[in-house]
Amino acid sequence: MRYSRRHFVSLRTLGLAFAVALSPAFMQGAMDCSGDTTLAELELRAFEGDSCMPAENMVAFDPQVKVYQVEVPDLVTQAMLIAEPTDPTAGVAVQCYVEGVMVAQHVSDPEQRWTVVDLPEGDSQIHVYVKPAGGAVSWYAIDVHRF
Repeated sequence: MRYSRRHFVSLRTLGLAFAVALSPAFMQGAMDCSGDTTLAELELRAFEGDSCMPAENMVAFDPQVKVYQVEVPDLVTQAMLIAEPTDPTAGVAVQCYVEGVMVAQHVSDPEQRWTVVDLPEGDSQIHVYVKPAGGAVSWYAIDVHRF
C-alpha cells in the first residue's frame, strides 16, 4: 500500500500527539492511597451446638501476620468475626470464598465491629478488608478447614 505525503504521519508526530492528549491525566495529583490498613483485633468464634454464645477465639492474632489457618467441625455453620481496625475511621468488609469464588459478603457494623459469617460446607477462606479514609486497602485471610 502506498501512502502519499499528505496522509503520512511520522511516528514522532504520533508520539507527540499522544503525549499532548495524555498530559492532563499525568499533570493531576497522584491519588492518595494512605492510611493505616492494619487491624488491632481479629477474632473468629464458632457457634457450636444450640448455644447462642460463641466458642473461644480460634485466631492467635498478630497485626503483621496476614493469613491464618483454623479448623472447624463440620457441624458448625456460623461464626462471629470480630475485626477492629487500628484506625477507628477505617471501614471493614468481610467476604467468604469457596474454591476462589465469593459466596458471601458482609459489612461489619462500625459501632459493633463484628459480624456473623456463614460457613459453607467444605473448606473456605474468609477475607477481611480494611479501608481507611485515605483510600489504601489491605486484607487479612482466615483459611477455614473442616474436619
